[in-house]
Parts: sequence; C-alpha cells; structure tokens
Amino acid sequence: MAAVDRDAPLEFLRTAYSPDDWVAVFLKSYETGQVAQRVEPVERILDPRFQGWLRWRNLMQWNVYVSVNAVAAGSRSRTRDAVTQVRHVFVDADHDGPQVLSKIAGRRDIPPPSYVLHSSPGRVHVFWRATGFDTDTLEALQKLLAVQLGTDLAATPCTQTTRLPGLFNHKRQPPHLVAVEYHDVVRAHTPGDFPTALPDRQAQRPEQRLVLMPSNRIERARNYLAAIPPAISGQHGDVRTFQVCCRLTRGFALSDEEAFALLVEWNQRCEPPWSDRDLRDKLRRSRRYGREPIGGLLADAS
Repeated sequence: MAAVDRDAPLEFLRTAYSPDDWVAVFLKSYETGQVAQRVEPVERILDPRFQGWLRWRNLMQWNVYVSVNAVAAGSRSRTRDAVTQVRHVFVDADHDGPQVLSKIAGRRDIPPPSYVLHSSPGRVHVFWRATGFDTDTLEALQKLLAVQLGTDLAATPCTQTTRLPGLFNHKRQPPHLVAVEYHDVVRAHTPGDFPTALPDRQAQRPEQRLVLMPSNRIERARNYLAAIPPAISGQHGDVRTFQVCCRLTRGFALSDEEAFALLVEWNQRCEPPWSDRDLRDKLRRSRRYGREPIGGLLADAS
C-alpha cells in the first residue's frame, strides 16, 4: 500500500479555508463504529502534532473527514447553526464520477470546479470556492445540482464533510489514497454564477416536499429517507432517528418490518450506524409513543 502524502492535507487546508477559519475534523472507524470529532482553528489543524495524530488514527484504519464550510469559533459540533462562513458549493458523486464531471463541463450555466477530490475509484467530491452565500441559498443550490447532475441528495446540507486528501479511505477495500486536483483556486463564485434555486424555508420539515412523490407508500417513504441527512453522534442523533421512525411507522403507515427494511440503507450513512436491535426498538417505541397522525404523510397521494 502506498504511503500517506504528508503535504496534501496541508495544501488542502491552506487552499480551501481562510487562515482564521475554524473547521470540524471528524474521524470514524468503520471496523469498530467509534467516532471522534475536534472543532479547531485551521492553524491548529496544520500543526505537526495534530497532523501526526491524524496520520496515526488513519494508520489504525480510521477515516478522516473535515467540514466543507467554516464553523463558529469554540463550537462543539458542526450543526447547521454553527456554520458561519460558506466556503464552498459542494456535490458528492458517489458513483459515475467521470460522467458527473463530463456533465459539468458541458453546462454553460455551471462554472468549472475549483478542485475535485477523488475519494475512491469512480467517486469524486466537487468543489467551487464560494462567496456571498447564506446557508439557505447554498443548500437550495446544492439540492438543485444534485438532482440535475445525479449526485448524492443526502450530501447537500451546509454541514457536509469531505475527506482529507493525502490520507487513506478505509471504508472500501483495498484502501484508497485520497487525492485532489486543483484548478482555479483563486476565483470565488457567487450565487449569480449558478442556476437559480429558491431557498427551501421548510428544510426542517421534509414531509412538506413529498407532494410530487409516487403514490405507493413504500416508494414515498424510500424517497423521504434518501432526501434527509443521517443521524450523527453528538448532534441529537437519537432524537433524529426517533423522528425518522415516527415518519415511517405513523406518517407513512408502514409495518415495523417494512420500515426496518427501508431503514437499513439510511442507517449505513449514520455516524455511527445503529445496531439492528436499536432500530427495531426505536420503531416499536415510535409506533407507541409518536404523535404523528397515522397516514398523515399520505394525504397528498394521487
């Protein structure tokens, strides 16, 4: 296996952020399910001792991520309210990366990417340096781009993370050394450089965006799960998961087995994933204690 690239993380941090930015560094072991997070100023993350800690964790098969945007100084997490500066427009092509890049190159209304990160073979993270965005405008644009380009809809929140270049992606085997291609890293793009997307003021109420979904309740529930972020440890992940279970068992009127079958895929994106036993317990409790009207999310079915 190739060695880590000690210079690549430093170059990325200096290119992607301002020197006084604070960012969240998130680490996860897919082998043990353990997670760790540090919210630090960029200068602190550039420190040789901090970089040594990241390399050691990566050697022990921990995956290393960094927040795409800057967060408030002294924050303890990367919640939406903690994002203070939008540094990037971002899309995650979790398959067919070359095809996505070809689509972007063929669009006159989308500027060329500032840099492209290769997370594993065929998978890329695409960045445009950004200025003048608020979080609502950013998320609306990223959702629009995800739909138009066929990228990951779940990777559209302003709290999204990316992998740190120069370290290994241990999620897939064999491990892949994460690399990045830099293009125009000087220009920062404004909302006017992209297709117009109306901010979604109901971002915390995804059920109100389901009116165009298929009438089949299982398909509607599957589309709902694909559109919402995963549960993150330390960010009210337990509450989020219970709410999701309420949507499935009550809002979409699914049986526990139907709901569990759909939850399995969503659960893979959670950090860390829940055990099957925990998921089944939450489904039972959501049916008993949830306040969601039974079938309430099916009212608009045609």
